[in-house]
Amino acid sequence: MASLAVFDFDRTIVDDDSDATIINRLREKKPPPEWEAGNHDWTPYMSNVFEHAYSAGMHPDDILDSIASMRPTPGIEQLITTLAANKWDVLILSDANTVFVNHWLKTHGLQDAVTAVITNRAFWKNDRLYIEPCMHQSTCPRCPTNLCKSIALGKWCQKPYANIIYSGDGRNDFCPATTLPPHATVFPRRGYPLDDVIKKTLSSPNPQVKAKVVPWEDCYRILREVFPTRDHISN
Repeated sequence: MASLAVFDFDRTIVDDDSDATIINRLREKKPPPEWEAGNHDWTPYMSNVFEHAYSAGMHPDDILDSIASMRPTPGIEQLITTLAANKWDVLILSDANTVFVNHWLKTHGLQDAVTAVITNRAFWKNDRLYIEPCMHQSTCPRCPTNLCKSIALGKWCQKPYANIIYSGDGRNDFCPATTLPPHATVFPRRGYPLDDVIKKTLSSPNPQVKAKVVPWEDCYRILREVFPTRDHISN
């Protein structure tokens, strides 16, 4: 029976935030649009950011070079390649976009090790980047309409998995963490919102997370948990 490893992208696979990287790059040329705090969906805002980037003269290479330069989280490259070598399905589940995720994976030689990427669709047209929602959902009130990771993960897991691990950092990773079975392991990045939310629910009388919880600071911690009998190089 196969095993499944699920990863968020920003602040999990990369040690940066891909959207913030482009917003900061745009700020050097032209003030980016303001984020409206009451807006539950991030994707329309990034669509405005990409429009401003185009009007500010940011070439596709400027955007792609910025994405490629994002640092990998320590240990992630060894973790993903080890999982792939051991026949795990490796799924990236992210509220970023296909252009950012696939370009970073290709640049860092990890594209062939990843089974699938589920994220918002992005594409180039006349040197401008466009983004489309991953889905249109209205059944999960705690997630944005463009992506509920629980729904996406549920559609992916049509076959049973012997082992499931889920690694993430953000609040939008809490929803799928609550759907993981007891034999799964959720890896919240220590000191980030997912870690805080899981700590709160585990201290409550009826915790919403049933899976094993292992906080991590670098991906070597995940490697040691998943492959305890192997020697792993760490920094």
